[in-house]
Amino acid sequence: MTQRSKRQSVAHRSGAARRAGLLLATMLAASQLQGCFVLGAAAVGGTALVATDRRTAGSQLEDKNIQLTASGRISDMLAGRGNVSVDSYNQQVLLTGQVPSAADKQQAQNIVAGIANVKSIANELVVGPSSSLDQQARDTLITTKVRASFIDDRQLYAQAFQITTSGGVVYLQGLVTKDEAAEATSVASNVSGVKKVVDLLAIITPQQLQTQYKNTSQTPVTPPGSAPSVNIQH
Repeated sequence: MTQRSKRQSVAHRSGAARRAGLLLATMLAASQLQGCFVLGAAAVGGTALVATDRRTAGSQLEDKNIQLTASGRISDMLAGRGNVSVDSYNQQVLLTGQVPSAADKQQAQNIVAGIANVKSIANELVVGPSSSLDQQARDTLITTKVRASFIDDRQLYAQAFQITTSGGVVYLQGLVTKDEAAEATSVASNVSGVKKVVDLLAIITPQQLQTQYKNTSQTPVTPPGSAPSVNIQH
């Protein structure tokens, strides 16, 4: 076997191993959907990859604190109604899921707005019945497939993106360049099951990428992770 063939074989095995790990994470997350609080599959390996995240360690910790605080307060407000997921990336909060009324949707946003250090809120809550466990499992699988597609695309640094899926709609958060944002949106749009891609990405310049984020400009070879989403399921 030539050296080139050996390298291709190793790269293929490495990619296959990463995808297998992602699928395992998906199955584990889906199996826990009946719990009151569900940590998304993206949480797997998140702690080990703090150094590869484009956010500072302090920002990552702040995001987790915001998520937990918001989830607890929204859960108390809903009192057993609805299905809300809270995701925070660089203190940008994304609310997805379903609530019984427009008043509940607004109240959830007001709760997040009252939490310290929140910079912005994307309120994507839908007024209507809670999604089924089957739909939640499909959303988890879509998130995993999008993540795997980002890993396979050598133009993208998969760890720079936080991916959330709700009702087949994919939401992208992260610190990326314009080219990375365009590529990620295109790639995610072509994943089977994706209805729409919503770009919530914060744009950095190529110069910032080379100076401030120079250690996170290539796709990592370790399994992907990000700040865990907290799902309130009742």
